[in-house]
Amino acid sequence: MSRQFRAFVEGPVEEVGEEILLSKGEGKRLAQVLRLQVGEKVELLDGKGGRFYSECIKVSKDEFWTRVLKAERMPSPAVPIRMVVALGKGSKWEELIRPMTELGASRICPMISKRTEGRVPDSKLQEKKRRWDKIAREACKQSGNSWLPDFDDPIDFSSLLLELQSDEECWMASLRQRNTPFSPAVASGMITVLIGPEGGWAPEEEKAAEDSGVRLFGLGGLTLRMETAAVCALAIARHHLLC
Repeated sequence: MSRQFRAFVEGPVEEVGEEILLSKGEGKRLAQVLRLQVGEKVELLDGKGGRFYSECIKVSKDEFWTRVLKAERMPSPAVPIRMVVALGKGSKWEELIRPMTELGASRICPMISKRTEGRVPDSKLQEKKRRWDKIAREACKQSGNSWLPDFDDPIDFSSLLLELQSDEECWMASLRQRNTPFSPAVASGMITVLIGPEGGWAPEEEKAAEDSGVRLFGLGGLTLRMETAAVCALAIARHHLLC
């Protein structure tokens, strides 16, 4: 199988045959890093379900042009998955963006619980979101996922419980329920998965979640790190929705 080259396109693509000038960042990566030449194929993504098969028609130091050969519109997920993950120390939370995007999370939300160790200052939130978007774009190019996830602002655990919608099926990973299976329903409007901090949930948080209709589940008898639990739970959710 030949290697698949992908890039993000900014703005709408109107029709087959359209010639598109890629952004400087994407053009430089394709021309100088990957060394693509005229005639080579590039799959363009817009992050909103658009997938455009194109051919390189001009490569220079400053410009990279492609021509659209075929256009597809991929359907949005029938049941979107929102991953709500406690902020961790350092880069732990950001490192989760790539695998969660590759696995098709529709929304990713940083959460602040009682034992959360990480924080995002309000003054740096927009800068952080731009970085999160960049990481997600790289993950889409790697995996071929046509849909970029949305990133929510950080939310307190108590506020999250108050905002749950009637058609939203919410599950909480819990060490207390190690052997309770995680089996989200395909008929839900949205599935929300809560992953707690390294120190685990406070007992009162698990009780408040249950009182709000959140279902607790386990991931087997082992104690998983936050990042492992998040990827494992998302993979299981995807499996249920695809079966």
